[in-house]
Amino acid sequence: MNISRYIVSLLLTAVPISAQQAGQSASQASATTEFATNRAFSKGGLGIVNTNLYIAVKSTKNELLYGEKRTWRGSDASMPEVVLFFEGKVWVPQDLPKGFDLSKAVLISFERDKIRFFDFTKMSGGYYQRTSN
Repeated sequence: MNISRYIVSLLLTAVPISAQQAGQSASQASATTEFATNRAFSKGGLGIVNTNLYIAVKSTKNELLYGEKRTWRGSDASMPEVVLFFEGKVWVPQDLPKGFDLSKAVLISFERDKIRFFDFTKMSGGYYQRTSN
């Protein structure tokens, strides 16, 4: 199983189990479903993930904006791609740094018609619908 599938499967299976084991309230445990059902709306073609990370929803590439005028461009928007934002940088799952800590990262999943995100520091996420220029 490749690393990107592993991370996504970990997100979809481990997070709900750990939330239940910790005895968190139903509202806290429901944060895990936000990744799939919480639709967010972009402003001017930018989707806000947090104060340091934005998704270029209208781009023809899988694209993120972060830091002071920094941009990461991945594959064409028609190609699925998973990246992680950690320590102010964008990482592909195959090349994570030593000391990587998922609890301090943001997972971004570029899909054909949606761009999903989950911020593990806030235990919240959602998705943006892809739009064309």
